Amino acid sequence: MIIQNLASRVRLHRDIPLTEIGQYPDLAAALQSWQMSDGCPSNTFRAPRIVDPMNLPKPLLPYVMLLDLEGDMERRPSLRVRLAGTYVCDKYGGEMKGRTTDDFFAPDDARHVVDSALTVARLGIPSLAERQYINLDGGLWSYVRLIAPLSRDGQRIDGFFKVLDPATLSQCGVSEIA
Repeated sequence: MIIQNLASRVRLHRDIPLTEIGQYPDLAAALQSWQMSDGCPSNTFRAPRIVDPMNLPKPLLPYVMLLDLEGDMERRPSLRVRLAGTYVCDKYGGEMKGRTTDDFFAPDDARHVVDSALTVARLGIPSLAERQYINLDGGLWSYVRLIAPLSRDGQRIDGFFKVLDPATLSQCGVSEIA
């Protein structure tokens, strides 16, 4: 399959040290909002129960996702969308609430996204990364994202706050890169 071969060539995940978040002012503001959730002091990385999207900078709201971790951690867990901003839903082509990563990523990309979230869960700290992948419709997406852990019971990481940096977001068709 030409799409799968092309996806293998362009798929990218590059971790960026969290100390470099200042290069992405919108994501730095999102990280600060995450840190202040649940009254958490801004110098800690304890996973809050929830991030209130209304406390985020308004320009970021279309790019926010809240994801729930589901399934057995020993087998293949998945991420289910609890909330997705309007930009993300528009690019998907409809409401994403209730969908899993398997619904909108190719299998290898879905696995990689879940693995990245599991790393965040295991370490309990946010992750900053540049991502590039081909979606199921064959379009190439590129962006820098922040993903941070959430914990409903204050003990176990069972969700994630994810936001894309709109200043780094780009999309082009497969034919443009072939």
